Amino acid sequence: MKKTLLSFLSFTVVFGSFSQSNSNPIFDKATVDVAVKSSPSADGSEIISGPVASAPMVRSLSYTTIGTTVYDLQTNGTSQRRIINHSDKSISAVWTMDNGTTPYTNRGAGYNYYNGTSWGAYPTSKIETTRNGWPALASGAVTDNEIVVSHSGTGGLTLNQRGTKGTGPWKETIIPTSVGSNYDVLWPRAVIGGSKDSTIHVIAILRHASFVDYTNPGGLYQGLSTALVYYRSTNLGVSWDIQDSIIPGLDSNFFTYVAADAYSIDAVGNTVAFTAFNSWGDVLTFKSTNNGDTWTKTIVSDFPINKYKIDQGSDFNADGIIDTIMSCDGSGSMMIDNAGNVHVFFGRVNVLDADTTDGNTSYFPGTNGLLYWNETFGADSTQLIAGMLDLNASGFLELRPTGSTVTIPSYQVGLSSMPSCGISANGVLYLAYSAMVETHDDGSQNYRHIYVINSYDGGTTWSDPIDFTPDFEFAIYEAVYPSMAKHVDSAIHIVYQRDFAPGHSISGDLDPASINDIVYMGIDTVLNEPFSSIKENSLNYEVNLYPNPASDLVNVRIASKNAKDENLSVSIVDAIGRTVYSAQERFNGSTALYSMNVSNLENGVYFIRIQSNSGLVTKTFVKK
Repeated sequence: MKKTLLSFLSFTVVFGSFSQSNSNPIFDKATVDVAVKSSPSADGSEIISGPVASAPMVRSLSYTTIGTTVYDLQTNGTSQRRIINHSDKSISAVWTMDNGTTPYTNRGAGYNYYNGTSWGAYPTSKIETTRNGWPALASGAVTDNEIVVSHSGTGGLTLNQRGTKGTGPWKETIIPTSVGSNYDVLWPRAVIGGSKDSTIHVIAILRHASFVDYTNPGGLYQGLSTALVYYRSTNLGVSWDIQDSIIPGLDSNFFTYVAADAYSIDAVGNTVAFTAFNSWGDVLTFKSTNNGDTWTKTIVSDFPINKYKIDQGSDFNADGIIDTIMSCDGSGSMMIDNAGNVHVFFGRVNVLDADTTDGNTSYFPGTNGLLYWNETFGADSTQLIAGMLDLNASGFLELRPTGSTVTIPSYQVGLSSMPSCGISANGVLYLAYSAMVETHDDGSQNYRHIYVINSYDGGTTWSDPIDFTPDFEFAIYEAVYPSMAKHVDSAIHIVYQRDFAPGHSISGDLDPASINDIVYMGIDTVLNEPFSSIKENSLNYEVNLYPNPASDLVNVRIASKNAKDENLSVSIVDAIGRTVYSAQERFNGSTALYSMNVSNLENGVYFIRIQSNSGLVTKTFVKK
């Protein structure tokens, strides 16, 4: 049976007060969910508070703990590219690591290397010589070097590099910034591209050193409380010809701030692109085909309020009523495929700004669903492709504790989020994400697991989500912050963080600090393919849909040699399990043609289900 997804929780969620989030529950009858205050982005100065049955066994699944950390916040939103599989089958991986206690004076990049046979010992010291965090790993496609860019929290970004992956000393420098000591550069993303892998591209947040929050920024940089800035070196870090640059379209004409960790970057040769995943602004992709000299902007998802400012309220249609708005949750992933086209994935969440005096915003953690876009879709045209599963097919997302009070571990995202994408040499797209699981909990909160889906047709249709969290040694644990190596070869390569308590200790729940494992997981792609799309499970019916994709009418042709004259139940189900159309039709036992108007459906992947006493057929179609 196909497990379905639901868009929102079917019960009321109540949150206690979080020391960093100033949580005040706000009930919304439309979604039967709760809005909670958004937490400030963690920059590293925080004080701490103290086998899955659905995974197919036909596939070889390996996992290895490659390190540990007590500091358990790997990102405020979007994960860095933290794992690279090299052409010789070796693998490099990084993560934010500190195995001490608050205030985490030894925090920095943990690094481990797989030499083709085995992983190294757990690292006991960080790469950097000073306190750092949020490492972004990059390596050239045709060179043997590797770099790690991280932030110290003061001044410019820290760059470590070496000419041979996996071995030798790191050379440490500071990426130059022209803004002086009054500003800090934080939360970097980095990639290597350009001619012969000679260029380092970096994006990061620049903000005033006395920054408190978006309403008390301490000072503006070119009119922005926090600015997403771009750096470029065309000689692998010897010099930097672009520093502290705001790409047109991300400037103060369009934004008042860009959120921390809410962006991703990729490069293939002289094509480089990045996406900004703004919860309170447009999701935007910027693409350059000349190695970062000039950029073209595309709106992936249009936010209804332009140049939003905190405390202006979320009444986007000026009718005097504060609106709840569907938006990006700030956690996304993007990549450039083998043909140079950009693919974008992000979690969705409802947001609200009802209190226009508190200097904060609210979000709905019970929102479900992952959205997808690629360049063939056109501007502002996403598809809903996956999310949290209704594992028992009850029609409800059942979370702990049962009854009217539920607590959701806080990661500042929705029920399904933290996407990370990859692609095979023959163009198969892969996506890993972390989602809440109905069947795994600690009695008071549900755990997140890692799911994987894929697409064989360039993103037009997607397989069912499969839980690949390897529950072999322990009955239950939390699996979060997946980062997938971009290049999928004989395996999907993923590194993620796990522990035995939902949530984390740095912000949100403020759980007691404990040791978290950093786990490498390899999922074989050579054995019998488990990532199947929905298949027909009735021998009695042959069902064809046309046109597909469709914009107005979908024609359903049913033929059978064995069926009898009987009633059919015909329904359309969306990608998160909602039935958006249903009807009873009569079948004459031979052939039939039905037409359905789908013009009012939002763009995305849908399933048409034909059911009778003779069997069930499910077919996929795309509304565009």
